[in-house]
Amino acid sequence: MAIPLPRPRLCVFDLDGTLVDSLRDIGESLNHCLTLLGLPTHPIERYRYMVGEGVPRLCQRAASEAHPHLVERLAELVRPHYRTRVLHHTRPYPGVLELVECLRADGIPLAVLSNKPHELTTRIVEHFWPEGQFTRIHGYIDEHLRKPSPHYLLRLCEAFGTAPQETWLVGDTPTDVQTAHAAGAYSVSVTWGFRTRKDLMDAGASVIIDTPDQLW
Repeated sequence: MAIPLPRPRLCVFDLDGTLVDSLRDIGESLNHCLTLLGLPTHPIERYRYMVGEGVPRLCQRAASEAHPHLVERLAELVRPHYRTRVLHHTRPYPGVLELVECLRADGIPLAVLSNKPHELTTRIVEHFWPEGQFTRIHGYIDEHLRKPSPHYLLRLCEAFGTAPQETWLVGDTPTDVQTAHAAGAYSVSVTWGFRTRKDLMDAGASVIIDTPDQLW
């Protein structure tokens, strides 16, 4: 059943945990590189609470506070290794392909804003949506401007000529909620991704949905 929402003039999606389930590829890449450094690995499910804030923060969490001197080296290893397997297991969540097509058919411009490195964000989006369904794709470039900074969300609003309050930011983490609030946009949080409903409620999500068809 669709949840009544104000119709957006722009819909911006997070990538990992929102459009695609990439957790296994990320977790296996981190574990491989942790092993190379002689560090303990983690269950794949634990990476749900490590991802979402860029590679440096991911590596910091994976290495733990006991090994701060290895964080930079871990990041150096993970970047090229993950690049070779970014699409091994990563797939769109059930119903997401249909959601994207429905929003496009309704004439709503679509964009992606991710804290994944820009090159990999573009690669994944263009692999699963090769016909340009997403007009703008923006991944991680500058550490100080990554989400929850509203900088790039506001730049997307400017590029499309829309006001933030007429924009949805659809994401699966408190970081996405914080980004939307900081920009003055409408946060739509999804429970099929990497965080729980309670996490999203505690972050102050504007609305929480459980299945993609609730946005059709």
